Amino acid sequence: MNEKTDKKTIGVVPEQAGTLQRLMEAGHFEQELDAAKFAMAHAIERGVGRGTSEGAGTKWHFGSFDSDGGLKAVIEALYPEETNPYRQIEYLINEGLRLFDKGNGQAPDVVGAILAAAKA
Repeated sequence: MNEKTDKKTIGVVPEQAGTLQRLMEAGHFEQELDAAKFAMAHAIERGVGRGTSEGAGTKWHFGSFDSDGGLKAVIEALYPEETNPYRQIEYLINEGLRLFDKGNGQAPDVVGAILAAAKA
């Protein structure tokens, strides 16, 4: 990890804040943190590559988001060339939310995403 350039805080870009809110309102998650991790997993399952999110606000400190370093380890295993794992986590969260956003203002289909992943 490149501690000088990697993120210390993780957030959501303004364009995806509504999608995160709709995930919460659907009642599948107790905390936004859990919904964000689910969005990250959805992006990974859908094959999202490396990237960065510009303009993300601050929501979580990496210490509370990944207190045991498990998510960092997952990123390092799946994206071995990535030197900024927390930037990648932030990107995957936002991409996962973007993939869930159907543009109709309705809650993302969490159950459908789980069933589709199970069939794959």
